[in-house]
Amino acid sequence: MKRTNVYFTEKQLERLHVQAEQEGVAMAEVIRRAVEVYLVWNDPTYAPPPHSKKKRRLHPHG
Repeated sequence: MKRTNVYFTEKQLERLHVQAEQEGVAMAEVIRRAVEVYLVWNDPTYAPPPHSKKKRRLHPHG
């Protein structure tokens, strides 16, 4: 992985923070997942990298 800087509004940061707390993951992980979803949505041929073996919740109700 490579590190980068991204600017968010205060509202976006708050929502990301809440989501990360609900899922028990780092805010960076929430952002990475969101980017993967965006990339797949815009290019169905995009293949996301393999994930770690730890259990992931993709949807808060699922």
